[in-house]
Amino acid sequence: MAKKKVKTQYDPFNKLHAMSLDRNLEELARELFELATKGSKPLWEELKTGSIKEDVDLRSRFFASSHAGMRKAQKTIVEIIQSNEILTDSQTVLLQAIADSMAWQMIGNQLCYARRFYKEHKPVNLKQSNFNSVVLAADQADSNDPGSFSLISDLTTFVQVGDLLTMGSLGGLTIAEVKEGRKNHEIMEFMKFFAESGCPRSFQYFAQQHGDSGVKQLKRMSRQMERMGHLTEVMTKGRSLDPDTNQKICIPEKTVYMPSWDDELNEVLDASDSKGWALNVIDDCLFIASYSKTTMLGKGHGVFNMWFDEFGGTANCPRVRLLDSMSHPLAPPVFNLNISDEHKFDILFGRKNVCIGLNVGALLRKLGEVGFKVRHATNKEASMLDQQGFPPYRHDGKAIYIGNEQQEMALMDGLFLRILFHNQNPIGTIQAILNNEPEQA
Repeated sequence: MAKKKVKTQYDPFNKLHAMSLDRNLEELARELFELATKGSKPLWEELKTGSIKEDVDLRSRFFASSHAGMRKAQKTIVEIIQSNEILTDSQTVLLQAIADSMAWQMIGNQLCYARRFYKEHKPVNLKQSNFNSVVLAADQADSNDPGSFSLISDLTTFVQVGDLLTMGSLGGLTIAEVKEGRKNHEIMEFMKFFAESGCPRSFQYFAQQHGDSGVKQLKRMSRQMERMGHLTEVMTKGRSLDPDTNQKICIPEKTVYMPSWDDELNEVLDASDSKGWALNVIDDCLFIASYSKTTMLGKGHGVFNMWFDEFGGTANCPRVRLLDSMSHPLAPPVFNLNISDEHKFDILFGRKNVCIGLNVGALLRKLGEVGFKVRHATNKEASMLDQQGFPPYRHDGKAIYIGNEQQEMALMDGLFLRILFHNQNPIGTIQAILNNEPEQA
């Protein structure tokens, strides 16, 4: 069952208040950002005219330079973690976001893949895990294929399948598990033997030899191998059965275009530089505003909330800061946004506060105006979704279905994730989802 959300009382003068990372970390943040995202910069002019798909030499040089930067970024992160220093909250958020930014690049910024990696596990305590062994394994994997890069999964917030996510020197992802100790080695050997022989009595012999603890460890490792196999199938074939939910996952073969509001965001950010604030409304329902300069930073969020409320926003409508993407596992961090570097660091270090709100009532009205069918779910339909672990969003206490002539979908938080954190236009995104066959909205 899905966890219940903790409800907090809405206060327009507190909701979305300005926040920032520790400003003493900005130099480190800029250094890691350059390494993690711009290793291939010397090739950018060449990439404008060359084809990375057809030119093997160019592709090889691109991955080699990109991965060299990522390896340096990861090495710096590892050194900070392995020091005796106790990490502050700001340091933890920054280091995880840099690792996340590399992971999102490796999976092509595809939410459908990120969802498969994320299992809602609690963050790993790196001081009490086999972190040092995984670091050594990553170094070994990179030395075996010098143009590759092996990202340590535990450094990220969402890669929770496998210990290493490796991209080869010519592209292509693989997932690896790092196991140490005699017991783990014996279990791996047994799993290999069973996969080849299929002998049903071998489990009985294994249980007699290793006891209950060995059987439990076997189940854990087997489950992890199933997840890794599932992910590999999803990324290579686009179809697979999720071993955790028994849900059939189908990724559309053709590229599905999701319209964005990146242009509007950039216009708002640029305008706020000159006058201290700027706002826009997209599809009559998505409200965005940027507040900068000292006079607006302290009270801008309150102004935004009152503006949003005046046009029909309710306490139950989704509202976020752009900075919140740094701590949401399925949101690309600020580093990955399609905005200027200076805007990114202004947001990270408190020189801008970007507030975003989705007016759900206005969204539903707009959908009706442009030809979509909007209806309340029956109690049975809503209950079935709850029981399946996919609780729908409830507007005025009612679950909502949105449809066209071919199919319909329930309104869920996954759609809000796309709109608020993946910068996808509300109406165009719903249209694209209903006209295609995505793995889940």
